[in-house]
Parts: sequence; structure tokens; C-alpha cells
Amino acid sequence: MNTVKTMTHEQQERLRSALTAGGGIEDSELPAGAYFLIRSEGSVISAYRSGKVLFQGQDCDRQVQLAEEILAHAEPANKGLEFPIIGGDESGKGDLFGPLVVAAFAARGESERREVVHAGARDCKLMTDAEVRSVATRLDGIGVSSIRVLMPQEYNSRYARVHNVNVLLNEVYAELLLELATASKAHTVILDKYGGRAMALWKSPQSFRFVVETHAERYPEVAAASVLARAAFLDGLERTARDSGVVRLPKGASMEAQAFMRRLASVKGKDVLRSVAKVNFAPVKACLESLF
Repeated sequence: MNTVKTMTHEQQERLRSALTAGGGIEDSELPAGAYFLIRSEGSVISAYRSGKVLFQGQDCDRQVQLAEEILAHAEPANKGLEFPIIGGDESGKGDLFGPLVVAAFAARGESERREVVHAGARDCKLMTDAEVRSVATRLDGIGVSSIRVLMPQEYNSRYARVHNVNVLLNEVYAELLLELATASKAHTVILDKYGGRAMALWKSPQSFRFVVETHAERYPEVAAASVLARAAFLDGLERTARDSGVVRLPKGASMEAQAFMRRLASVKGKDVLRSVAKVNFAPVKACLESLF
């Protein structure tokens, strides 16, 4: 099956970085007019300098979907945004188990922004866990970053004070972003839009421009923060499992995760939930009430 897409050079470069970060292998011998050729999971992807990208093979659906996601998210307009630019994102907010993580990443100029793109940074929701860890490693040494990891016990303690996860998240964002903005002398801070985040973060005017947009992961700085937050969440989830004496803890809040939670609580007792799970989640509350 052959599929053809038309992409800009920048979009081709994002696709190239994403494919190689996911284990794709570049060929050194290229067809006439080709920009790159990558073999990936039973498929061959050929990008041409004309803008055409050819997907060949029986198993290229995932690679085509990746290209469509890149095409769907338009390149960020400059909008007069000044460097250094900070992007922020979080991970673990919707997971029963493991930490809540907030990450911020600062690019100090166009060259660092290009390095972020070349490293393969994009919305972590479009990546496998292996790709997240690979790209997070590539980002090491690029720009300036900072990460806050609230392990379950700290998360539960802080949540008990504010009784609202968005308020808690705002607090962590405000602490982290202001610290990194000060350290990097940032002129711009970008976040993905949700709720009243833009108005809740800072009580007094700041020296940087604050931008809140939907699909902010199209900005390389936010994409980098997304990857770093997810990588730290995966590490924190594994550490939570080790500390609680289990092989693994499921991601998300699926029925599988809820069933696992009930089994874990019945074997180890209710106290284990306070050290491995976010106790404000309705399934966790129901589990505590029904079992104990």
C-alpha cells in the first residue's frame, strides 16, 4: 500500500526526527531528489525535496498517522515572541497511580529551538514510552529545563490542603515557571490552555509575556516539556511500584487500573493507597470506603 503526503521542509524534518527517535533506520543511499529515506517497522518512508512524502509497506498506518498529526498541528506563528521562550506541560494528572509531574523547558534562541525539533520532541501523547525516553535523553544538554515530581504521598498531602487538583497544579506551575523564567531571563512563557490557568498563576505582573493556547505542543518548547514530564512520570511510576513491592503499576485510570488497585488494597491494606495512588480520584475513594 502506498500513501503520499505533501509536507513543508520543517514538517519533513519533524517527521524524520520522530521516525528515527522511534527506532527507524535511515538509508545512506537515496533515490534521485530524495531528502531522506527511513525504514521503520515494515515500512519505507521516502521524503523528497519537492515536498512529497511517500509511505510504502503493509504496516505503515502508524507512520502515516504520525505525518497527519504533524500536518494537523500548524507550525507556530512567530507572533513576535521573543527568546528565551519557556514551555510548560504536565503528566500524570489523569493517572490513578504514580506522581504528578510538571516540567518546564527554555530555549534561549532559534538554534536551540532547532535542536529541540531535531531531537524529535513533540506531544508525548503521540509517542510510545520508548520514544519518550529516547527523546528525553536527546534533549539532555539542550536549553534549560526544570522538573517538579510530586510523588503520591506529597501529592496527597498538598491536595488535602487545597481540595482541587487544578489549584494544586497552578501552584506547582507558578513555582516552577517563575523560577525558570528568572534563571533564564525569559521573555515568553507558553502553556496549553485549560480552565483559568492564565489568570490563576501570578498575582502580580511579570516581566515576560504569558501565552496560553490550545494545542500549544506545536511550540517546540512546550513539546520538549511534554516529553520531559512524561519521562519523569514513567520513572516515578516505576519507583512507586518498587517502593510498594509490586512488579508494575498500570498507567491511566482504566477498569484494569481500578481492578488492580482493589486487589492491591485487599492484599496490602488501605495505607498502601496513600503511598501509591492519588486518593482524590473517585475510584480510590470508593475503594477506601468499600473495603474499610
